[in-house]
Amino acid sequence: MADWRCFTKGISAMANIMRLSSLIPAGLVVESAAEEEGMLVVLARSAAERRPCPLCGRFTGRVHSRYVRTIADLPCAGRKVRLRLTARRFVCDAPFCRRRIFAERFEEGVVSERARRTSRLECLVHHLGLALGGRPAAGFARRLMVPVSNDTLLRVVRRR
Repeated sequence: MADWRCFTKGISAMANIMRLSSLIPAGLVVESAAEEEGMLVVLARSAAERRPCPLCGRFTGRVHSRYVRTIADLPCAGRKVRLRLTARRFVCDAPFCRRRIFAERFEEGVVSERARRTSRLECLVHHLGLALGGRPAAGFARRLMVPVSNDTLLRVVRRR
C-alpha cells in the first residue's frame, strides 16, 4: 500500500513540473491543447508583442490581420504533434517604407519562413537522412511517429 502512495505522489509531482509550454519551441505561448484523431493539436502564438518590418526594420505593434499556420512538431508520448500557430500581419507605419503590410516571422529556433516543420523536427529529419538514407530512414521515422517520406528525407539532406 505504501508503494502505491509513493507512486501516485511521484506522478502528481511530475505533473506539477511538466508544463505543456515546455514541450513546444521557446518563444511561443500555448493558448490551448486538444487531442484530435490520435494527434495532439496545440494552438499557440508568438510571445512577442511587436515585430520589425523586414524592409526598414522599424518595430510595429499595429496588427492588420491574423491567419493560422499548421506546423508539424516532434512527437510526444507516442502521438504526433501539430502546432497551429496564429501568425499576424502587421502594418508598417514608417512614412517612406515601401512595405505597408508584412507577415510575422518567427525566430530561427521555432520555424522558418515557409516551413511546414519546426526547426527541431527539421534537424531530426536531416540527421535521420544523413545517417540512414532514404527508405531505411523513412521506416525508422515512421516508428518514431515523424511524418516524412523517403524523398523528403533526401530533399532535406540535399538542401543543407
